[in-house]
Amino acid sequence: MRIDLKKYLTEQYEKSIHKDVKPGPVLTISREYGCSAKELAKEIIYQLQHEKPNEKDWTWINKEIFENTAKALNLKERRILHVFEGKKLGLVDSLILSSAEKYYKSDKAIQKKMIEVVRSFAEKGRTIIIGLGSAIICRDIEKSLHIRLEAPFDWRVKKVAERNNQNIKEVEKIANDIDQKRAALRKSFLTKNACEKVFDVTFNVKNLNNNEIAEIVIFMMKKRKMI
Repeated sequence: MRIDLKKYLTEQYEKSIHKDVKPGPVLTISREYGCSAKELAKEIIYQLQHEKPNEKDWTWINKEIFENTAKALNLKERRILHVFEGKKLGLVDSLILSSAEKYYKSDKAIQKKMIEVVRSFAEKGRTIIIGLGSAIICRDIEKSLHIRLEAPFDWRVKKVAERNNQNIKEVEKIANDIDQKRAALRKSFLTKNACEKVFDVTFNVKNLNNNEIAEIVIFMMKKRKMI
């Protein structure tokens, strides 16, 4: 059973009102395989630190929060990865896992905990979140900006193959697989009538370098009064 994300986020927003604390600001970065979001996040933070040296530093997070969530649920990281690849367990697989794991949690329970972890970083503010369905999870936050990094498939494959000294065909297979998993993850968070166009702006990293993208992103963050 899919989480009613809209209902859940409404509950989280109401909690923040009671605490007199507005969530954010938060920047989310979605990317196609081969587009380096981590290096972009570092460049954005570098430029922010030089432009606003007296403000609290921004931080960035990515899939490393899997480890925190796995610990919180007493699960192995592979179970968290399973859910965040947008997969669903069949009845037989669920029964096998429930008997094999001492602290078995359903996919729905894991997904909800992952949302809570992502939201906790977003609500803390001054955070850049890479992937993890964060654009959808954080869409309701007023002080937020959601960007996506894309590039032609052949260009991405060639870049990764050259960087890692891998075979082109091997990288093509990996790229297709990871792109599909990331799309499945985003889709798993969408309600039936929700729009999949959740990004504010998309950048073609073939034609724009990290320095240029960071400058544009920071300009937009200023316009939204995030900094």
